Amino acid sequence: MDTTQESELMGEEELENENDISFPRDIVSVEHSFGYDCKKLFNLVLVDSDTLVFASGNFLNYFSISRQEISFQETVYGCGVGFVTKNEHPNYTNLFTVGENGARPTVFIYEYPSLNVRIKLLNAAQNCFTAGSYNKTGELFASQAGYPDFIITIWLWEKGEVVLRAKSFQSDILFVHFSEHNPILLCSSGLSHIKFWKMANTFTGLKLKGDLGRFGKTDFSDIYAMYMLQDENVISGSDWGNMLLWQAGLIKFEICRKGRKPCHTKPITRITMKNGEVTTVGMDGYVRVWYWETVDLADPPEDDLFVEIDPIYEFKIADVELRCMQKIHPFDESDFTYYAQDGSGGIWFCDINTYDVPQKPRKLFSCIGGKVLTAQMSPVSPHFLCMSESGKLFVYQYDDQRLILEKQFPSEGVDVIWLDTNISVKGTELVAVFKDGVLRQLYLDLSNPERPKMTRVRAFKAHTSPITGLTVNRNSSLLLTGSADKSIFIYQLGLDKHQMVDMHPMGFIQFAAIPNCFYWHDTEPTVVLVGCKSGDLYEYNIRTDVTDQETYLSYNITENSRMRYTKFASIKSRIRRDINRENAKKRKERKRERKMNEVEKLKKANPGLQIDMESALADSEPDEEEEPLHIPAVPNAIIWLRYTVRDTIWVSMAGYDAGYIYELEFNAPEPTRATIIAEADDIEIHSYCIIDDFILFGLHNGRIRINRINPDNFTDLSEFRIYPMHDGLKGTIPKIDISHSGEHLLTVGYDGNVFLHKWNGPKIVRNKLRDILPPLPEGVSQIPDIEAEATSLEQDKINAELRRQQEAADAHDRDVLNKIGALQNVYFDIIRINDELPPGLRAKDTDLLLDDRITQQIRNELQAELDDVREDLAYDLEFAQVGHSKLYNHFLKQLVQVPFTVNPLRANDPGVSTFRLQALGEEHAQIKQDIEERLKREHDMGLYTEDRVAEQPEVLHDIVVPERSDESIGEPPPESFFFGRDPKSIEPRFSKKMMRLLNRYRKRQLYEVRRIFDWDKLERQKPDPNRNHPDDDAQIEDAKRNLGDFKLKIGSDYEPKSSETLTQKYIEVVECREEYFAMVDAFNQMVLELRDRKGDLDQFISAKRKRLEVIHSYLPEPDRQPLEPIQETDMDLEYPELNLIEHYTPGCGVEIDDILTLEHTADQAIARLAPIRSTGNVSLFSMHGLDVPELHENTAFTMLQISKLDRSLPNAELTEELLKLPSSSDPAYFELNEDGQAPYMMETRHRWLRHLLVEQDAIRTEVDEEVRQFDKALEKLQVRRFHVKLDAEFMTAFMNSLNQELYILRDSEEIETQLLLNAKTAMSTRNDLQMVINSTNRQLDELRRNIDKLGEQIVALQVLFATTVKGHKFFDFLRRIFKKKWRPPKVSKGDDESSSSSSSSSSSSEDEQADNKSLDSLDMTTIRLDEATCPTGLDRSLYDLAFSMRADRHELERNVRDLIRDVENKRKEIAEMQIKMKFHEEVYQREKNALLQFRRNRQQEVNKVHISAILRMDQLQHFYDGDDYRDLSKAILFDADMLVDLRRRADQLSEETQATKRWHRINFIHLRRMNTDIKFMRFEITRLEEDIRQAMMKKFGIIVNLDELEEEVLRRYIFDLETDAEDELKALEKELLEKQKELSRCEEELVLETQNNTEKVNIMTVLREENNILRTLLDIQNKNYAKWSNPNVLNLSYDIEKLRGIEKSLLDQIECLEREICALRLKSKPLQINYEFELDPNAQPQVVTSEIMPNDDAMVCPAILNVDAYMLPPMPDEFIMDRVQTIVQKSFNRFFGKSTTPENVRKFAQRSSLYLCQAAYSFQGRYTDRIAECITEHLQTIVPKKYFIHISGEELRKLFNEVVAVFDYERSDVNTEELISGIFDHAKDSLCARIHGGDTDVVNRTHFIVAHMFKELIEVLPLEEFQSDETLRMIVDVLEREPMVDPRAIAVEQLIESTLQHAQENLIDGITAVPIRNLGSSIQRDLIKRRQYKQPSCESPMSVRIATKKAGTSSGLPF
Repeated sequence: MDTTQESELMGEEELENENDISFPRDIVSVEHSFGYDCKKLFNLVLVDSDTLVFASGNFLNYFSISRQEISFQETVYGCGVGFVTKNEHPNYTNLFTVGENGARPTVFIYEYPSLNVRIKLLNAAQNCFTAGSYNKTGELFASQAGYPDFIITIWLWEKGEVVLRAKSFQSDILFVHFSEHNPILLCSSGLSHIKFWKMANTFTGLKLKGDLGRFGKTDFSDIYAMYMLQDENVISGSDWGNMLLWQAGLIKFEICRKGRKPCHTKPITRITMKNGEVTTVGMDGYVRVWYWETVDLADPPEDDLFVEIDPIYEFKIADVELRCMQKIHPFDESDFTYYAQDGSGGIWFCDINTYDVPQKPRKLFSCIGGKVLTAQMSPVSPHFLCMSESGKLFVYQYDDQRLILEKQFPSEGVDVIWLDTNISVKGTELVAVFKDGVLRQLYLDLSNPERPKMTRVRAFKAHTSPITGLTVNRNSSLLLTGSADKSIFIYQLGLDKHQMVDMHPMGFIQFAAIPNCFYWHDTEPTVVLVGCKSGDLYEYNIRTDVTDQETYLSYNITENSRMRYTKFASIKSRIRRDINRENAKKRKERKRERKMNEVEKLKKANPGLQIDMESALADSEPDEEEEPLHIPAVPNAIIWLRYTVRDTIWVSMAGYDAGYIYELEFNAPEPTRATIIAEADDIEIHSYCIIDDFILFGLHNGRIRINRINPDNFTDLSEFRIYPMHDGLKGTIPKIDISHSGEHLLTVGYDGNVFLHKWNGPKIVRNKLRDILPPLPEGVSQIPDIEAEATSLEQDKINAELRRQQEAADAHDRDVLNKIGALQNVYFDIIRINDELPPGLRAKDTDLLLDDRITQQIRNELQAELDDVREDLAYDLEFAQVGHSKLYNHFLKQLVQVPFTVNPLRANDPGVSTFRLQALGEEHAQIKQDIEERLKREHDMGLYTEDRVAEQPEVLHDIVVPERSDESIGEPPPESFFFGRDPKSIEPRFSKKMMRLLNRYRKRQLYEVRRIFDWDKLERQKPDPNRNHPDDDAQIEDAKRNLGDFKLKIGSDYEPKSSETLTQKYIEVVECREEYFAMVDAFNQMVLELRDRKGDLDQFISAKRKRLEVIHSYLPEPDRQPLEPIQETDMDLEYPELNLIEHYTPGCGVEIDDILTLEHTADQAIARLAPIRSTGNVSLFSMHGLDVPELHENTAFTMLQISKLDRSLPNAELTEELLKLPSSSDPAYFELNEDGQAPYMMETRHRWLRHLLVEQDAIRTEVDEEVRQFDKALEKLQVRRFHVKLDAEFMTAFMNSLNQELYILRDSEEIETQLLLNAKTAMSTRNDLQMVINSTNRQLDELRRNIDKLGEQIVALQVLFATTVKGHKFFDFLRRIFKKKWRPPKVSKGDDESSSSSSSSSSSSEDEQADNKSLDSLDMTTIRLDEATCPTGLDRSLYDLAFSMRADRHELERNVRDLIRDVENKRKEIAEMQIKMKFHEEVYQREKNALLQFRRNRQQEVNKVHISAILRMDQLQHFYDGDDYRDLSKAILFDADMLVDLRRRADQLSEETQATKRWHRINFIHLRRMNTDIKFMRFEITRLEEDIRQAMMKKFGIIVNLDELEEEVLRRYIFDLETDAEDELKALEKELLEKQKELSRCEEELVLETQNNTEKVNIMTVLREENNILRTLLDIQNKNYAKWSNPNVLNLSYDIEKLRGIEKSLLDQIECLEREICALRLKSKPLQINYEFELDPNAQPQVVTSEIMPNDDAMVCPAILNVDAYMLPPMPDEFIMDRVQTIVQKSFNRFFGKSTTPENVRKFAQRSSLYLCQAAYSFQGRYTDRIAECITEHLQTIVPKKYFIHISGEELRKLFNEVVAVFDYERSDVNTEELISGIFDHAKDSLCARIHGGDTDVVNRTHFIVAHMFKELIEVLPLEEFQSDETLRMIVDVLEREPMVDPRAIAVEQLIESTLQHAQENLIDGITAVPIRNLGSSIQRDLIKRRQYKQPSCESPMSVRIATKKAGTSSGLPF
């Protein structure tokens, strides 16, 4: 290592102090490393095929696999390693990368095997690294920093240049991964996060953009591994072992194994992908390979985003924790071998070959996994052992540097001790303690070095909680264990018969805290120090003479008298404060000394100079503010402790108090001394070791600190060296131990590392080396281990005592039971005697009850037992009910009915079964409702109802229908004979005759105009004989396009219908489902009806069978004919629903009272509940039984002796037998014959028997027919079931096809909707533009019509002028005046030209030539008359009329010129819009084609869905090809209805042709008739015209035009009316003046009368008041007279008391008045001093009278309480009072809190707060000297003077200002929103007034409004409310509602200037530019955001509005 690196390691300060250190740096050196940090992720790098590199604390280890050797290299900076990685590119295989932590974290890229640094990457982190990774090309490297900056840096590592840098996350990032497919993508992950990065080019350069992954509903997880797929999706692991697939920053779904088992049982640490297979490595020791295409094709539901997949390959490495894997041959595709990092401790070789049988995994290297808690070196041999946190013991032979033994224990480890030879003769005995509370004594058999053994000799469990520590005293006679149960257990050590250590439990000592560390006294072997985790420290003197009698019941031997106690108190903050004070003091002294030197120099330079030493040496630097003292809320633990030579205790603390070693004394409340550990402030010291005059510290940061002990002062630790060994972040050193020879030093760390050091200092030899170690003595074997759940020694004592007590209780119970048994025998004897008595004398069981309480107790016991039984069976019952519910819900709930089968009665055919049919249910109804909502939504959006993009594109193209021209006639123009005047003003003066003439004239004109209009309209409607009707053309085009052209859906030109939407497909699916349900349900109902019929038939057959049994009982045996056998009804098949009925009764109906008295057993009680059929209701005397037919038959059977017949006779024999009998008239017919038989009886017997036979045959026939009919119906139903099943199967298949199409439509709906909206938007834009063009065309037509109208008006004006001056002698002169042309004013082009020109200053040469002469009526001389003067002889009115008419003509010509200009502008606009129209038409066609193409593509996907169709042979045509059939797979399925429609259409066309021919014939005949009528009408017109001419000749003598005649009459009449109108107007004006004078006179009279009336009313009011006063005086006189007439006895005492009360009241009034005078002098409101009581706000105000009773206590001045005299300020609310009281109480506590109690401070603050609130209201926030005196005077009455003197005047002013500030902020009770709205309205009114007033300076009107609002807002709002966010929102809302406000016109700087000027002019203080600028900028920004302005294509409306300054007529803004 060179000097530069050494200086980097040691630092400049250490080099300077090198000479001050008396011991060399190589006093200790690392000899070997026995482990590495295998818990660190990815801490394994393969640098070549035989060498692995991994980080081990502050070293890099190089492990040679073939030689099994480890070499190591120390890191450069000695602060640990953040990551180790390598570049996987083939060009960089000889490089590996190390990220070192420390003050200057650096990335080193080393070359291997030379280990030279290729390049260093600096400034990539502030403290540490956590991960690093290269991209696929090896050019880029990403380094990830840890706490505190968390910066990810992308490097061009070969150049050492930073490409990109960004902050990743706020917690540790564990993994960085570059995409193998896209070089600009990478990911990072770590604690509870994943982030996706993209290197993007922006306009500012290359940026690193990161998107944080959102877990959504998935739990947050630490992610250790990920892999980015080609489609930019990312696979990542999770804490629970599943894979997460990320898409666009969200979890797409979660991948697990089948059955929802996780992919791995522990987190995934590696994910790779190759050839479509994903390989995952988990910490559970498994490597699994997954087929990824299964995941890609998965589509889980949105509510359950899980994909279940099983791995295709699985490899079990071992019971390991895989944290990293390195491929041995990374570029060999055929190699599958890896080296794996085992987090449990070790390195493995594994083979993951999926093509051949893989090799077995084998372990290459073993070490400790996880934290190393402690270590012990053998006292007699070169061995040491270590204990890991997992409870595993490792034994090493450090001479050979190898691990010889591993022993795993069932619990986590705590501590272990290798017993010294003082007690252990063997030298190989161990004691280990664990967290399960068990102490295990072990024997290490090292007699055979090749086969070492560890035997468990003894085990004790003395604690119920985890053990925290273990120690042995100095003479090895006592062993202690501390536990989390706050106790220590003591074992006495000795030797047994085998010369092995014997441990005897003595007892435990209970403390109040958890022991953490121990230290034994140097001279007293039984005194031990106990340091606790809560900072407590105990010293206990253990008593060793404890007998077994003392511990017979308990092991507790605690004696408080033998205990001393103290507790650590934190003084670290105070020490730091004192150090800071001392440093500040020294700094000031140095500064004062320097100033003194400067003064001395100045005096020497200037001897006569006078210098003020006090000011010159004064410190100008203010005192630093000291930090408050910090005492940890939770006391810190004592890590270790020991005695000192000063009889004090050295302790090392954890947490905040670390960095010092404190000295404690038992009688001191806090540490007496503290030794600071230089360069280790805040660093915990976890272990120490003393070797001669050296003390070694193991620090929390993994470093070893070697201190030389000063023999004069053991606290002097200034001479030290620091050696970085373990990891700087998690390498805490818990143990430092020295070997038996003193030559080696052992350190272990929480980072899993074990370092063996060579100690080159003074050596302490503990024992001599033993060459031979003894084996385990014979007779000693391994004992069974103690389970974690076993009881402790103390619990065994307690249990033994409990067992003893239980045995005593059992003995007592046996005695009691014996006595009870004897009593029972006596009782049974009594019962036996009772049973022997007669029944009447026996005593009942109820009579023997001694007390009802006994019965109640028995009942309660039985009820309790019954409740126990129910409680025991509750789970089973609930389990059964849940299972029943689940089965019912799954199998039966959704069914319409339970499926059943109906079997035939006699046939052998199978039965008919119903179909299993699920009800439609609520889900189906919800789907239909959703469909209705979708239809409504689509209708509202207009998506498909008006969509004809695909069906009728040409209709959409012409969807903008041109508006029809207005065919109305319109209003006729005013007539010319009105001389341009308004006819409505002249018509009222018409006479009736002239009015009739005018109406007749107008009607005739209107009739002629309408007739011309109708003729024109008729001509336009006449069809063109050369063109067809448009409807016919449309139908012809449609027929050409579609007729005979069957569009195949598989064709490329097929245009899908717009009605084929997702909603329509939903409707099809729903309809198909309903049709399927209706069909199957109908069949099921038929089967159900058949079952009901069978049930009725069964009842019928049962009745007939019973009747037949009765008949058979009467018939002889040979004549009996039974019914044909009928199949029995299978109830399980035909009535399965009966099995679902529950048949049970809870408790079987038996109550406790039924069995309480033991009269009946439970079985007897149940039997009694069975129904008993009783015959008690049957009467023996009832005769209704005689009406039963069976009774008559039985009687007849007995009387006729039918039983004597053996059989019935056949018909022939019966006839022969009957013929032998005598006739019925013969007496012998009724007499007995020889055989004792009467003929009558014989005949009756045979007849009765024959009737029974006939009935038997009828029953059998009827039953057989019913059965046959039923079986026949069942057979038909079987056939129908076949057809229904066939239809159902096909319908199910069709439904599946519909669902497939539905899925396709659902997947494409969003895209189609978007395309459709795009097309509709484009179409709407195109149509809107077309409408604008049409509207512009209409405007253009309107402008042209207006031009024509103006031309007509000009012509009419010319005609009127010519008519008016026709024949006048000054005609030429007047015409020249009228004809002068109008010229527009010329625009000034320079200063030398005139600024304006007259419109009438020039005339055309034609007019000058034509009008240069005027003929006088008396002289023919040519004269040129001047237009400026009226010539003599010319009427002035006519002269003025010529000028007036010329002005009208000029006005009309100007309007024509403006209209022509507008026409040109409109034409230009139309041309521009036509260009836009073309563009939008192209956009529309493009969007329409895109939609059509998408629908075609979707149709192609739909075509892939297979559908089944049933065809008959007669439906197939053209499928023969010769003698063979064609391939039907390419056939076309054509709908027969289309063919029928085509044929029907041909018939319709034929019928339409015939109908057209018939109409043509009819129309031809009608045409001939019309021609005849036309000829006749023409003849009549000619005749009538001749009659009219003759009539005119007779009347007028000439042919005249009636219109011209009437016009001339009306013109003359109107001229006469206008001539007379001037005189009438003068008369009316004269009359109007007279009326106005009369009105003025009347108004003056009204004013005088009103004044007189007011005076009289005032006088009356005064008189009424005097009257009331006089009445009051009279009442008072009457009362006084009554008192005078009846005088009372004088009571002077009452008067004295009254006077005293008046005096007191006057004094109070004087005091109040004095205060009021003070307030009035200060011009403030009177104070409301009412703090001593509160008034009811709902109470009536008190009336203040002048009389005060003696007992009245006037609190306030009546004048102040007079509401009419003063406007009292309102009382502040509770919120303001709380704020003010808090301020006042805080101030009072600061002023005089130390002089009085907190209760007094609170009371004074409460009373003073109310007064200060009133003062703040009264004085309006002002504070002067007079006000201060007033406030001080009153506060002295509240706060005692001894406390008030602590408050200075300045502090009182500050307190009052704080109170005023609260009120200034809170007392604004104005609605700010209404205020701002009113200010905005006022600003608009001001703007309107300015504009109407002719002020042209207001150009920026938006700025004017905002500036006006700001000026008013600063006057009415406080500054806090003015700049609040709520005020900003209100202003923006108000301005946004005004559409004409443009935020871009707001000039913020001008706004600031005008507002500040207004504030200065109006003396408004506190207004600065900052709040105005903030508010103005915020208003402008928010308004622009809300409106989202776009760049205008032409002049903006606002610019037009600003340029146009015409005042409108509305009251709002003149925009």
